[in-house]
Amino acid sequence: MKTIYPVLFCSVFAAAPALAALAPEPGFSGNVTVLTAVTSNTSNLHIDQDKTQSVGDLNSKGSGEVSVTPGLLGSLQYTFGDDLNKQLFMGTSRDDIVTGSLAFEIGYRQQFASGMVFDISALPTLISGEVWDDPYAVDEARNKTDLTGNVIRMQLSQIAGSNFSVDMAAGESDVDEERSGTKGLDLSPEEQVHLTRERNYFYLKTGYRYFLPEQQAILQPSIHVTSSRPKGEALSFVSYGGELSYARKIERHAFVLTASAALRDYDAQNPVFSQTRKDKDYGLFLAYEYTDILGYQDWALVSFVGAKTTQSNIDYYTSEQYVVSVGLDYKF
Repeated sequence: MKTIYPVLFCSVFAAAPALAALAPEPGFSGNVTVLTAVTSNTSNLHIDQDKTQSVGDLNSKGSGEVSVTPGLLGSLQYTFGDDLNKQLFMGTSRDDIVTGSLAFEIGYRQQFASGMVFDISALPTLISGEVWDDPYAVDEARNKTDLTGNVIRMQLSQIAGSNFSVDMAAGESDVDEERSGTKGLDLSPEEQVHLTRERNYFYLKTGYRYFLPEQQAILQPSIHVTSSRPKGEALSFVSYGGELSYARKIERHAFVLTASAALRDYDAQNPVFSQTRKDKDYGLFLAYEYTDILGYQDWALVSFVGAKTTQSNIDYYTSEQYVVSVGLDYKF
């Protein structure tokens, strides 16, 4: 099958991107990426931090924990319909990868006569993983437990044939063994309830793609709002933010640089710190692809480099995250 670049690149060169088919031919297509990533995370909430912490640790950010992890990413699409305007898909979206978001999704996509593309999908792993049963435990061991959740996502792109897009999502999550505030802190049962992490999520993002044909590039600003409504009022927040992505292709080189910033205000005082939390997030992510390695059209070298920092009025929540990865991508 023909090589298919990420949408951020291929739509620059399409003669009529609003009317282009979802794939050049019917049937299966996709990609597989094998890579190795080096990550560092200073968040006190991360499970690579020490199991046991002191009262003093509640007043400082965590230490840098470096890990090396092999990874496997990919996507699979099945395109059908008389105009190749319908698609079933699963995997990790390349549009998300190039802006620093890694999540498995499975869903359905359809393109309409106006050029608008509609996606609906489920993301079962976006807010799932391992967390501490009591992140604030003092002089007692923090134990790992499962965070489980589901997200439903709907996307509209090229709305009415324009360059506007909308991305919406709603989800819920729960902690299997929720013990926040019960270990080593003299919190009342009422105060412990304020730390309960079972919650509902809502997300809305809108953006616009500016095509820069002379540079063979795209500039895409976007804004987003996130609402998190847990049972614990101290963890309830609304976040407002924005992103700016610049994508460019130069011969066999392609890259996307994304800068992001967000403000997150919490609704109630945290009983552990006797303060209402306020955070500022800043991020920078670079995705790079070098195609046709050694003349093999379907193979590419890929690399991702990213950094994110969270600045909080409560030092315990201040953190820094870094990732550097390199790998090979095969398209079919």
